[in-house]
Amino acid sequence: MANARLNLDKAVYDKLNVQAVTNVATGGVYNGLAPKGASAPYVIFQAMSKVDEHTFSGRFANAVYMVKAVSRNPWPKEAMDVDTQVDTALEDASLSVSGYSALLCRRESDVYMVEDDAGVIWHHVGGLYRIIADQT
Repeated sequence: MANARLNLDKAVYDKLNVQAVTNVATGGVYNGLAPKGASAPYVIFQAMSKVDEHTFSGRFANAVYMVKAVSRNPWPKEAMDVDTQVDTALEDASLSVSGYSALLCRRESDVYMVEDDAGVIWHHVGGLYRIIADQT
């Protein structure tokens, strides 16, 4: 039986780690958390939930991923520019998920957050993506 979470993570990483995204997210693409000292802007993605749904003919994974641009800039435009490329890469993307047939990858909502870290403004801009994959 395929590990849905592991394989979905790899599929999302592969889809985001492309030149169009890394040209604007020059600090890279990371799963869960960027390493200490990573240069902004960068992209972070992480699974927020995954539910196994069963049918008479098998099961499928129904997951939600948060994907966001992180920018160390007092104005959100840089993070928004990265998010535009992320959305272009992921919206209705054909994901290659080992052990699964990807059925859907679609943005459901936006994510916006601003934080102040000792006087440094960080913008987090992105979205929540629904990914549904049928186990093969």
